This record gives sequence, structure tokens and C-alpha cells, in this order.
Amino acid sequence: MNIKVLVAVHKNYAMPSDPMYLPVFVGKDLHPDVNDTFQGDNTGDNISKKNAHYNELTALYWGWKNLPDVDALGLVHYRRYFSLHHDKDLSKVLSTTEAENLLKDYDVILPKQRIAGSAVGTP
Repeated sequence: MNIKVLVAVHKNYAMPSDPMYLPVFVGKDLHPDVNDTFQGDNTGDNISKKNAHYNELTALYWGWKNLPDVDALGLVHYRRYFSLHHDKDLSKVLSTTEAENLLKDYDVILPKQRIAGSAVGTP
């Protein structure tokens, strides 16, 4: 299974070593000189110029339109990763093997709610 988890970034930052993670600089059209290390969201079919209105979703749009051979596409923020180990260490983020195992039984992987009642619209 070909899984890509896009890591939305707006500055240089340490990234997980697992090749499943692909750092995407969001709003690259708006800030062309800030980062040349990560994939920009301004190549191919993109909405990079709309980053001020869509934020990290410009990375997800970029991946949807420009990564055609991906079986599962995900999105995380550069400081917030999935982990089955409840650890923020980059070496313990969700691995390709763990994601493949989860996707055998589930269509979507979501984090647990961090604080009960904190979501917008919940009583």
C-alpha cells in the first residue's frame, strides 16, 4: 500500500525519517524565498495563492492533485503527528507499518479528542 502523509510546514523544522511523511511548504507562492528544502504546494495543479484562506488544506489539495499513485493520503501539522505510543518523539510517530495495519481494518485514521467538550459546537 502506498501511503503518503503530508506534513504541512511554514518554516524549516525536523521531520520524521519514515518515507511515508512528505513535508510540504504551504503558501509557497506567497513566500517563495522562505524554504527551498521541502516540497512546495505551488507546483502542478495547486491553490498555493489561496493559503491565507485555506491554510494547511493547500497541502492536501496539492497532494490530491499531484500524487496520483497514492492509495491513502493524510495530513498532519509539522508539530502534531499521529502516534500509537503517546509520545512526541519524532522517532515514535506513526510508522508506515503501523498505518498499513490500521488501514486493514479502518478507512480513516483520526486522533483521539484531547480535551472533552473542547471541539467547536459540542456542549
